[in-house]
Amino acid sequence: MKRRDFLKFSTSTALAMGVGLYACAHKSEFKLAPVPDSKRLRIGIIGVGDRGNGILEVLRNVPEFKVVAICDIFDYRMDAAEKRIGNEVQRYKKYDQLLAHKPLDAVIIAVPLHLHHAIAMASLDCDLHIMCEKALAYSIQECQEIKIKAKGTNKLFQISYQYQLNPMFQTIRDLINNGYVGRITRIEALWDRNHNWRRKLPDASLVKGMDKSKLERIINWRMYQEYSGGLNAELGSHQFNMIDNLLGTHPIKVMGTGGVDYWQDGRDTFDNVHMLFDYPNGTKVGFHSGTTNKYEGFKLKIYGKKATVVSHNMSSAFIYPEDDSLDKNWKEEIDSVTGASIKIIDNDKKRNIKPVEKDMVYPSDNFMYNATWLLYKNFAAAINGEEELKLGIEDGYQSAIAVHMANKAVRQSEIVSWLPEYDV
Repeated sequence: MKRRDFLKFSTSTALAMGVGLYACAHKSEFKLAPVPDSKRLRIGIIGVGDRGNGILEVLRNVPEFKVVAICDIFDYRMDAAEKRIGNEVQRYKKYDQLLAHKPLDAVIIAVPLHLHHAIAMASLDCDLHIMCEKALAYSIQECQEIKIKAKGTNKLFQISYQYQLNPMFQTIRDLINNGYVGRITRIEALWDRNHNWRRKLPDASLVKGMDKSKLERIINWRMYQEYSGGLNAELGSHQFNMIDNLLGTHPIKVMGTGGVDYWQDGRDTFDNVHMLFDYPNGTKVGFHSGTTNKYEGFKLKIYGKKATVVSHNMSSAFIYPEDDSLDKNWKEEIDSVTGASIKIIDNDKKRNIKPVEKDMVYPSDNFMYNATWLLYKNFAAAINGEEELKLGIEDGYQSAIAVHMANKAVRQSEIVSWLPEYDV
C-alpha cells in the first residue's frame, strides 16, 4: 500500500491544509479473486468468542486462508464459528490438540491475555506462522521470551494492530513524515465509553454444569487483573502502537493514575486511567480512557509546530495550520492538480478534502472491518512471499512493554522508566 493509494494531492496543496480527510468507502465493484484450494493457507483459530468470530467474518473475504481447525472451551461458540466458515472444520477443546492438526500453516491466537504466552510459545515450537491479538503477552518477561524465540525462527509473527493499516492513519503519518505538521511536541489520545464494559453471561443451557462465578471470570476476564491488563492493554495498546509509529520511537518513562471509582461490581481492573508518557526529544503523550462518558470517544490529537491534527475514531481527520497565510494557496474549490474536492465548512476556515481514489477497493463500508481485512490480506501475502509483513513482532513487543509500564505506574503510583534490558 503506497502513499498514492491514500493521498492524491500535491505538495502545494498539502502545505495549505486546513482539511478533513475521509476514509475510503465501500466500492460496489469489489470482487474476490479465486484461489485454488491447493494453494490456500491452512489456518487454525484458537478462541472463537466475540473477537474470534469477528475475525472469521473478515476471513470470508480473504480466500488465501482456509480455516481448517477451531478451538474453544465452549461448544456454543464453535457452533457459531462453524456457520461462518463454510467448509468442513475440525473442532478442538484444547489448544495443543489444534496445534497438532495436520496440515496447518498458521494459527490465530484470539484468547484472553493471560493465555497468550503459553499458546504463542507452543505455536512457535510447532513451526507455525502466528497472528496474535494484542497485547503481546501478560507480563514484560513473557513478552521478552516470545520475542527472543520468535526472532530465532523463520516464521512470521504478526500482531493485530489493524489501526495502523487504516488509510486515515496512513494519510496522517504521511503528512507528518513529509514535514507538514512540523515538530510534534504533544499528543493527546482518548478512548472513552459510557458503558460498564461487561459482557452478558450466556444462557445456562449453553454451559451446563459450569459454576456461575467461574463463568463470570471466563466471560468477563477483562474485569480482573489475574487475566487482563485492563484499559491500557485492551484499548490504550492500539493508540500506544500508533503513537510509537508516528514518532518512530518508544516512551522513555510514564506516570499515571486511575482507579475503580464508578463501577462497584467486583472488578479489579480500573474503570478509568490517565497516563502521561515522556518520549525522546521532549514529546509528551497523554492517554485517557474511561467508562462513564463517551463524548469524545476514540480520538487522537497531534500538536505540531506547523499544524494540529485531530482524528475522531480514525474515520475522519482535520488539519489546522498554525499560519493563516497559507490560505492563499487555495485558489479554487477543485484543486486542478489533484482533482480533490475542497470546501470551507465553517468560520474557522476548516477545509474538507476527499482524496481521489483509484487503486484500492474495499469489501465493506465499515472502516474497521476494512482495516482488519487489510491486516489479514497482508499476513497472507507475507507468508506467500508477496509483501513484507507490516506489523511484526517488533511492533507488538514495543507496544506491549508500554502497556506494562503504564499499568505498573498507575497501580504502584510511581514513575516507571524503559529499562535497557527491555531492548531484546
